[in-house]
Amino acid sequence: MDFVQEIHPGVFLLDTNHFGQPGLGGAYIIHAEEVALVDTGASLAKERILLGLKALGIERTKVKWIFLTHVHLDHAGGAGAVISALPNATVVVHPRGAKHLVDPSKLVASTKSATGERFRFYGEAFPIPEERICTGTDGEVFPLGSLKVLAIDSPGHAPHHLCFFIPEHGLLFTGDALGLYIKGRLLPTTVPPSFDLVAWLATLERLASLKPQKLLFAHFGPGEPKLIEEYRALLLAWVERVRRHQEKPEEEAISAVLSELRREGWPVGPGVSGDWAMSVRGVLQYLHRKEASG
Repeated sequence: MDFVQEIHPGVFLLDTNHFGQPGLGGAYIIHAEEVALVDTGASLAKERILLGLKALGIERTKVKWIFLTHVHLDHAGGAGAVISALPNATVVVHPRGAKHLVDPSKLVASTKSATGERFRFYGEAFPIPEERICTGTDGEVFPLGSLKVLAIDSPGHAPHHLCFFIPEHGLLFTGDALGLYIKGRLLPTTVPPSFDLVAWLATLERLASLKPQKLLFAHFGPGEPKLIEEYRALLLAWVERVRRHQEKPEEEAISAVLSELRREGWPVGPGVSGDWAMSVRGVLQYLHRKEASG
């Protein structure tokens, strides 16, 4: 299976073909005494995940946990579809995200509004029965036999964000807590409605204190621990970039920032400009909230 690769003994990265393209989004399979998934991608990734498990010789009944870093549909949209095929699995999610798994209608509506024509790549988000959901709190330990997975509260990108850490191997599953890492380059993901710079900076400090040996990005693949500090610098610079345009009408501000990025050689093409626009909107909304609160 060319879309599944072992990136650490017993840990596999599965390319979910995010937005119909390889190398943009992934889910992870932890093959220990018991098995876990970290994120699922959107629901259109269901068959790839099931094929990946089969290719690794993993019986569906062996999957114990589906760890969701957060409920945005590119990470959790497939959980409802996948869990229907995994009879012994329980979904772990931040307490603030659980209600959106039971009833994903609001999340689907906001995603459709934000992504426009690209929404077709998400597929349907199926509800998950409450009895198959476990809310993961900060510091909670989830066993995979003798292997332990630690939940880390990590707000900033979203208030309902968790990272997952395997202390024994120093593996940190980052979700979107360290932005995007595409083709060796970090990119911000400061999307609305809940981007919070102060919370995010505290999260980065917390994650660094774990002293991880390897960062496992959902977008996309493994990276080195030095990227935590690099993302901190990028995040601060990004917010300042947007701040320079905050007095303009929103669409003008977005256009101005995108023009700057193109001139500087950032990857801003037809398939990526929408992501940049959402990240500009998220910062603008954050700055306006800060001003309104004094």
